[in-house]
Amino acid sequence: MSQQSLKRKWTLCLLLCWGIMAAYAQSERLNEFSITEFYQDQQATTAMSEPYGKRDRSGSWYAIIKFMSADPAVKIDNPEAFTFNFGNMKHFTEVHGDELWIYVQKNARTVTINREEYAPIKKWDLKTTLKEGATYVMKITFEQLETYVKPSLKKQFLRIQLEPGLSGAVVTLKREGEEASSETSYTDATGSKAWNKEFGTYVYEIKAPNYNVSKGRVKLTTSDSTYVEKVKLIPNFGYLEVQDPGNASGAKVFVNNEEVGTVPYKSDTKWDCGTYELLLVKDLYKSHTETFTIEQGKTTVIRPEMESDFAETTLTVEGDAEIYVDGIRKGKGRWAGPLKAGTYQVECRKANHRPTFKKITVEVDVASTIALDPPVPITGFLSVNSNPLGAQIKIDGKDYGIDGEKYGVTPKNIKNLLIGPHKVEVSMTNRKPEVREVNIVEGKEETLNVELSSTAKISFSSTPSGAGVLIDGTLEGSTPFTKEMASGTYDIRARYYGYRPFHRKMYIDVANPTVHFKMARQLMKKNTFYFGADGQFGTLTAVGGTMGFYAGNVNIEAFYMKGFGKETVYWNSTGNDTEGAAHWAEEELEVKTVAGGKFGYGFILGTRFRVTPQIGCTYVGVSGNKETSVYALSGTVGVRLEAACTSHFGISLTPEYAFKLAEADGYKLLSSVLPSMKDWSEGFNCKVGVYFFF
Repeated sequence: MSQQSLKRKWTLCLLLCWGIMAAYAQSERLNEFSITEFYQDQQATTAMSEPYGKRDRSGSWYAIIKFMSADPAVKIDNPEAFTFNFGNMKHFTEVHGDELWIYVQKNARTVTINREEYAPIKKWDLKTTLKEGATYVMKITFEQLETYVKPSLKKQFLRIQLEPGLSGAVVTLKREGEEASSETSYTDATGSKAWNKEFGTYVYEIKAPNYNVSKGRVKLTTSDSTYVEKVKLIPNFGYLEVQDPGNASGAKVFVNNEEVGTVPYKSDTKWDCGTYELLLVKDLYKSHTETFTIEQGKTTVIRPEMESDFAETTLTVEGDAEIYVDGIRKGKGRWAGPLKAGTYQVECRKANHRPTFKKITVEVDVASTIALDPPVPITGFLSVNSNPLGAQIKIDGKDYGIDGEKYGVTPKNIKNLLIGPHKVEVSMTNRKPEVREVNIVEGKEETLNVELSSTAKISFSSTPSGAGVLIDGTLEGSTPFTKEMASGTYDIRARYYGYRPFHRKMYIDVANPTVHFKMARQLMKKNTFYFGADGQFGTLTAVGGTMGFYAGNVNIEAFYMKGFGKETVYWNSTGNDTEGAAHWAEEELEVKTVAGGKFGYGFILGTRFRVTPQIGCTYVGVSGNKETSVYALSGTVGVRLEAACTSHFGISLTPEYAFKLAEADGYKLLSSVLPSMKDWSEGFNCKVGVYFFF
């Protein structure tokens, strides 16, 4: 192959490759858009107003860029398809009408904008720094570059939009001049309906409850946009209100024989314009009817006057019989209330009685009081006898009386006793009462013979339970218990540990076979141990403790106390060399010890108190600050008075008199010149204390 032909082949290959690349580049060429304007709207305050303004996490206002088409006639289709990048500045978008609002943090300086099938705008210089809370405008233009010819669909979307947006409205659409091609649809929740129809002229008809029928004509000619037909519906409805002028409240409201509510009534639903029939129904009133007309956009108000159809009626009957009117119970003994005008059957009923009937007539607004015949008793006979005779008779807990006679005694024939079951009680003094059940039958005699026993089972009980009971000296048992006994007087004794014995002469009546007695708690006991704290006042003041016991009421007690007596003396404690000053000194003397014991015998009074006469001996020890120690012995005569507050705690009071038995020489010498020291061992004192006993 020659070099020239080889060059030709390479040239053809290059041209072929270039053509292929050119064709590919042409087919891949993208649509373009560009930013024509960007500026700050100095007058706008949208970015810092409610409800449009937004803040970032730091609390700063976002700036707003209103992104729109530069040509008012050209709308941005699908604005949410655009994406933006402001570098590190956060942003988000919202669609407002035909505008896309971009919320951007302050300090952004460039923007990159992308959209599928369009060439991007990369890092476009805003030529300013976005300010906090400022509003900006960005306008763009589009250049459509197509590499192929778009086919024509010859179809266009038709959208019917109702005002107001009613759902479920019936829409009929057909091509003009073609009756058979009509189709029926319903509007959606927004009051809209859409079709994709071939070019041509169409007619529609819209029917919706409470609105006039709407008709129209549309022509579809282009597939580039949706044809929107806005249809404003003309109302064809009004409202109904039924007010209460005085006596219609609560009446049922019927419109064209359909119940819609009660008076007062105000319709929430819409009524089609036209004429209707109103019916009001209320108990004790005549029905009210009238016609009314609903007018477009108005509320028809009706104030009906209803005529009464009743009278206030009072029905009375003796003996608390039950009153029924036409089979409906109204009351017992007496009933008062309204009855509708007309004739009624009134019945009086009572157990074991024949009912009575009476027809009454009620006239409108004519009040009346009607006395009814009481039911007639249905009776039988009862013959009561007893052994012994002369027993009292009660029927159903009540004395029976005929013609004013206080109920009699056996034997007795009782007439006119109501039929049915009865409880008959026959009783007599010192006899066990008997109760029998009888059933009286109409016109027949029931016979009752009763044997009255002179003995009965007597039930004994006590508080507290468990006490041992002696009857006439014989132990019969512990409460509660029963014993067969006759009426009479008995010696009753009861004992229970910790309680005062019960002893009483009691009359037991078999007609009342229950005996109950209460026992008082015995707080004071013959045998007990006690200790406590005492305070003494009188000729010698002291405080201390006491301990003692009772054994069969014999009392032994010991005590130890600290005295409060104190005196100062100038003396010669040796008793020698009275002229020498060396043995004379001033000394302070003080009662150091008061101790002793007592013996007595206690007398228990009731359940809480005890009196114990006591005799005893007391040691009074006196010491000085110069090592002097003297003493005196005293005898005591007194009475210990005790009161138990609880089962283990009490208070005591002991008045007593002390007299001197013996004394040391020093004590004798000192008491001769110090009267107060004499009182420490002689005179009247009283002790007050609290004690615990077991």
